[in-house]
Amino acid sequence: MIIEKIYRYSDKVVIGARMIHLIENNRNSVWSEVCTVIGRYKLDQISFYIKEFTSNSSSILILGCPTDIQKDINKTFKNVEFLDFSNSDGLKKSLKNKDQYQLILIPFLGIMSVIDHEEQENILKILRDYIIPSGKLVFDVDIPDMQVMLCDPATTFFEHQIYNDQKSGSIIINTQRDYDEYTQTINLNIFVEFLDPSGAVDRKIMNQIFSRYTFRWEMYNLLLLCGYKSIDLYGDYEGNYFSENSHSMIWVSSF
Repeated sequence: MIIEKIYRYSDKVVIGARMIHLIENNRNSVWSEVCTVIGRYKLDQISFYIKEFTSNSSSILILGCPTDIQKDINKTFKNVEFLDFSNSDGLKKSLKNKDQYQLILIPFLGIMSVIDHEEQENILKILRDYIIPSGKLVFDVDIPDMQVMLCDPATTFFEHQIYNDQKSGSIIINTQRDYDEYTQTINLNIFVEFLDPSGAVDRKIMNQIFSRYTFRWEMYNLLLLCGYKSIDLYGDYEGNYFSENSHSMIWVSSF
């Protein structure tokens, strides 16, 4: 069974629940290609973050950004560094001897790839030490969706069709979702078809990722626990504050 659900994102139509974080798998070059296509589709999110929360001279650190998207960002913005987003131990080693930043950004639902709540806490505490006093930590997460939490794991959902400007084709993304209520994690089987310009299927892949839902007040209290004092919550990528009609949670925190 194929089910289609449409949300409004900025001036675009985004189809399906947006649970797909873009943490690359270095052993899977085709999945990295998928991350690049989705990342380019959402590239205006990066522009929003940087223009909204920094000045021209700000130092910026972006975590977990697909490699090819890093190149696109560097064409537009200066003073941007990138690091892989892994576990807290790996992050701590990568940040050793680094300066503090005006903005630390985890885009494209990257924080949802951390499926252990203690790891979430460790990472947020580590990042706090690398933000200057006037700086900010910014990341986005999905609002927990009851239709995802209660869906049949055997049902296949149509998520996106995204046009690939680099290859004059498109990709079609379908998913199967299995939600674990105790851990709040989603086991996501992702089926991707690569279409050529004529609409013929050129390639097919399947990839499995895990994401974790974090509820609004759970995240708010976690940020307080980790030492963040000023916490704002936006509901879209245009600067509007969170409301009951929002489809995303964009957390902006400082201390």
